[in-house]
Amino acid sequence: MDSSELRIGNYTLDHGHPEQIPYGSDIDSSGLMEPIRLSEEWLTKFGFEKFEFEYDEGTETTYVLEKKNGHQFVLSEDFQPMDGEIAMLDYKLEYVHQLQNLFYCLTGVELTIMVS
Repeated sequence: MDSSELRIGNYTLDHGHPEQIPYGSDIDSSGLMEPIRLSEEWLTKFGFEKFEFEYDEGTETTYVLEKKNGHQFVLSEDFQPMDGEIAMLDYKLEYVHQLQNLFYCLTGVELTIMVS
């Protein structure tokens, strides 16, 4: 992984185990880390809810994270950030750290695992 992609608090695979980067100096060893593939399981850990909508053309799935201020952070079923029903970006998120970084850039809040 390229260290320029990482921030303190990002989750990566360290020796095959998901770990959160605790210190800036740990980013220097990013070559030993692997990105975590974004999945429905990870979205659930972050507090996203899955919604399925039935249409004549088929089913559409979205993942929604309700924020405290009443706004929503929405991803399509292929992890593309959305504004309502319109894609916000031309690319799809592939990794957990990308979602964390985008969420922080847009909200100023860290995306962390929800404790039950």
